[in-house]
Amino acid sequence: MFNSLIIIRTDASTAIGTGHVMRCLTLAGVLRDRGASVSFICREHDGHLCDRIEEQGFIVHRLRKGADPVFPSPAFDPYHAPWLGVSWEEDSEETRRIISTLDRKPDWLIVDHYALDERWERYLRPYVSRIFVIDDLADRVHDCDLLLDQNLVEGMETRYDEKIPSSCGKMLGPEYALLQPIYSELHDKIPPREGPIRRILIFFGGVDQNNLTGIALSAVMELNHPDIKVDVVISKKSPFYNTIRDQIVGRPGIVVHSNLPSLAPLIAKADLAIGASGTTCWERLCLGLPTIVITTAENQKAIAHGLKEQGLVKWLGNADTVTANMIRESISKLLSRRDIRDWSSQCSQRVDGLGVMRVFTALTISPDTALHVRRAKLSDEKILLSWANDPLNRKNSFTLDEISPDRHHQWFYDKLRDVENVFLYIVESEDKVPIGQVRFERKSEIWEIHYSLATEFRNRGVGRPLLKAGLCAFRKEHEGVIIFGRVKEENTTSCKVFESLNFSAKSDGGGVAYQRLL
Repeated sequence: MFNSLIIIRTDASTAIGTGHVMRCLTLAGVLRDRGASVSFICREHDGHLCDRIEEQGFIVHRLRKGADPVFPSPAFDPYHAPWLGVSWEEDSEETRRIISTLDRKPDWLIVDHYALDERWERYLRPYVSRIFVIDDLADRVHDCDLLLDQNLVEGMETRYDEKIPSSCGKMLGPEYALLQPIYSELHDKIPPREGPIRRILIFFGGVDQNNLTGIALSAVMELNHPDIKVDVVISKKSPFYNTIRDQIVGRPGIVVHSNLPSLAPLIAKADLAIGASGTTCWERLCLGLPTIVITTAENQKAIAHGLKEQGLVKWLGNADTVTANMIRESISKLLSRRDIRDWSSQCSQRVDGLGVMRVFTALTISPDTALHVRRAKLSDEKILLSWANDPLNRKNSFTLDEISPDRHHQWFYDKLRDVENVFLYIVESEDKVPIGQVRFERKSEIWEIHYSLATEFRNRGVGRPLLKAGLCAFRKEHEGVIIFGRVKEENTTSCKVFESLNFSAKSDGGGVAYQRLL
């Protein structure tokens, strides 16, 4: 348990959709369950979800809907600036006034809004301890301490270069997707789909202004397969809700659902989904559900393309080009497809549903966080490569070149096989979230030590406890041996960590050599 004060600035509307608020609600629920005090700041746009947030038991500080249209400057403002409803100056001042009424300075200000950038964040920085930005676009500069982009797009590792401070921790990719805890619970329980397709799920988000729900439903009905059951999810607030209800009259195999607490049960039952390329992508992947995707916004296209390239979805195109006939033909081909099981398995392997716990750990970690140590295993290869190629780790290494996947693969397997001379530890939180690695390699009569910390946990005072945890684990089998480490002189953070653990230091050709008896 911990006692953090957290403010979330996000919005929903008929233009914005509901995805930003819904993923923030998921994170807020986990934070609250672990002892945090969480409240929201939201503007009352048309289609806002303030009532929904309050129904979940959270305080919502409501901002009034803007009275006049906002005309942003293309030269300075984000592309989505009109979604804010007011100028960024007005919004930041309104937010500051709300924060100033709180009993103490918030530990985190979480910002999930395409219309806000570094100017807004810089204005609020003096009034909060840290700023966490949730983004999908990488189309503007941020002033933040931690950034999350849960998407899978080309150039993911570099697209925030020059857009965030060098000290900012990054959580990139669907392993950080903010899914409700039920998804991680079901991830290893739902078997892969094997065919035939007997149940289809149709869901195009909380707004669906293009009535893609109705178009997809028409396509399914035209298949003339009454043996295939259909679940349709659409909000009762949708202008097309009554139209959809009329559309299914006399079709008992089609059921309309509204305002569900979670899509997970329907995703688990379905053999195929038809939907957009938003947050629900990660929910479907986590439970191994093959999907026909139709993009409904410009920012979804890169995500859909990335998923298509990896064989994880069937992307038909954008909403303005897709017809019911195209959807019907795509489903017809899938009805006879024989590799559904492989497709389903690939989906579930890409997202494990534990992203919200990884983000929770990044927000709450401190020098007092309990850490656990285990030996590395085969499944750690990907995360170790990611840590090794982190720009700051490469900068602090005596070998600056980026490590190729093939080279790392061979190195990793060699280290795992050398069980007598290499001890490669993964250090984790109590929730089994990897924090970093500590490695010991025998060099004649001494053992050389290396360590690294995941980017999202930097500047939180965790380096010392991470290295100490590794030393304690190694000492259980090797007490009395000499430990040696080498650090660049300019890497003052690591120098301080070694010195705090009673290593003696001496200059060593452009670096500092640290040594101690274990």
